[in-house]
Amino acid sequence: MFKKAPCLFGSAVVLGLLLAAAGILLLIGIPIDGIVNRQVIGQDFLGYTRDENGTEHPNKMTESWLKPPYAMQLNIWMFNVTNVDGILKRHEKPNLKEIGPFVFNEIQEKVYHRFASNDTRVFYKNKKLYFFNQTASCATCHLDLKVTIPNIVFQKLVDAAEMTIFGIRVKFAIESVLKMVTEAPYITVKVSEALFDGYEDPTIDLVCKNKILSFLCESNSLQRRVGFFYGQNGTTDGSWEVDTGVPSPFKIGHLYTWNNLTEMPEGTWDTRYARMINGTDGQLFSPMLKREERLTIFVPAICRSIQMEYSKDVSVSGVPSWRYVPPADLYDPARPENQAFCNKAGVPRYFENKTIQLENCLPAGLIDLSRCQSGSPRVYLSNPHFYNSPMEVWHAVSGLSVPSPANDLTFVDLEPTAGVPTQAKRIMQINVGMVKGSLSITENTTNVIVPVLWMNETADFDQGTRDQLIAIFNAKHYSFIGGVTSLSLGLISWLAVFVVIIIYSRQTDEEEYSRLVLEEEEPQAPESEDSTLTI
Repeated sequence: MFKKAPCLFGSAVVLGLLLAAAGILLLIGIPIDGIVNRQVIGQDFLGYTRDENGTEHPNKMTESWLKPPYAMQLNIWMFNVTNVDGILKRHEKPNLKEIGPFVFNEIQEKVYHRFASNDTRVFYKNKKLYFFNQTASCATCHLDLKVTIPNIVFQKLVDAAEMTIFGIRVKFAIESVLKMVTEAPYITVKVSEALFDGYEDPTIDLVCKNKILSFLCESNSLQRRVGFFYGQNGTTDGSWEVDTGVPSPFKIGHLYTWNNLTEMPEGTWDTRYARMINGTDGQLFSPMLKREERLTIFVPAICRSIQMEYSKDVSVSGVPSWRYVPPADLYDPARPENQAFCNKAGVPRYFENKTIQLENCLPAGLIDLSRCQSGSPRVYLSNPHFYNSPMEVWHAVSGLSVPSPANDLTFVDLEPTAGVPTQAKRIMQINVGMVKGSLSITENTTNVIVPVLWMNETADFDQGTRDQLIAIFNAKHYSFIGGVTSLSLGLISWLAVFVVIIIYSRQTDEEEYSRLVLEEEEPQAPESEDSTLTI
């Protein structure tokens, strides 16, 4: 048997080497990753496929893109101002009572799409519909519930009273109008009116009929119907032109134009850099994500692009995903690149401490939407409960919950190989800047930023998408198991050869030792008696 040992040892060594090499390759994912990645890249585009009859049909990605199967929901919490008299007469800060959630089921679909430039680009419009879900809402939440909120129209009158041209006449006219209404700085409306339906402020009719103030209506400074999401139910958010992923899947979703614009109008932000329309549309992401690379997303609601950065690994219904969140300093005016999102024309001063509020800027964590919205209302966007803003902003009102990243942070979870969203949560708070001005009704107030509502818009992937992503995960998981098994068998083969060699060597040494001992113990033949010494 041992005569054949060198051949057996050589075969075992070669087998072990092959198993170990295969195990290492499987562990680092080269064979499986290559196959999986090629399959993902080959399917990661918007377009059509042909059946056996030559008829074109949207591929699976395009079908999901046209009518996203995700479960989407919009949750809204209203802030009811409970102490209007105290604010106007006793210098009290606004006291807020949070009511909600008011839950709306959300459906999205592409109502228009057109491929262009040899199918490398697609134009589309995305329609959103919201349906109130009474069952999922809080027990006392119904759309007829009345809440007291800051009056945006009144703030336009405060600004008009500060006009230098004919200022006295305008101010006198405004004071006269305000004596004819029961509500002014704050107004009580139904939740449905504050959100999607909009409401008509009785002050507007009086202003428009006043000869001195009618210019406010003629210049569209005052909106006839006011609602924080008025006109956004059953409508689109503009026309998008994005890359289809052909020929390069790594460019899928890249945004070329929005409403045929490559940058926002000049008056939106103070520099061209800030007005750039870039990144993606927030619906399509490149495959083969890298943790160190940030995601750039254009958001029409705030007229700018934002960035998201990798935060941590998470598991969503068993699918390994990467969580991306906005950088903590995204809305920090102390950063030079954020200065352009301030307003060189001036911003009301809410805090005298310039470390809290820089000149012509809002405090950190807030973004001014006044130049982004029709009529330029003094509306500011922030994280809920002023998360990532100075605590002085939070202390300026009472009744707010303590901010926390678990409840108040926007995120999107992506499966990194396919770049497919597995879960998303868009959270924001809408606030109104209340300025004292020079009107008599506000003489006991101070400038303050008052929250109106905060919202949590969620999207969770469907079972079909989960099954596809699980298949990707399983391929790589089984590759890992196979790699461990193969590498282990290879090492065991080498170990077995090593053990056999040691045993064989010991046996050979013992046999050689025994032979030598036997040779030493063998008796010598006696010399002859008549032998003589010859010289």
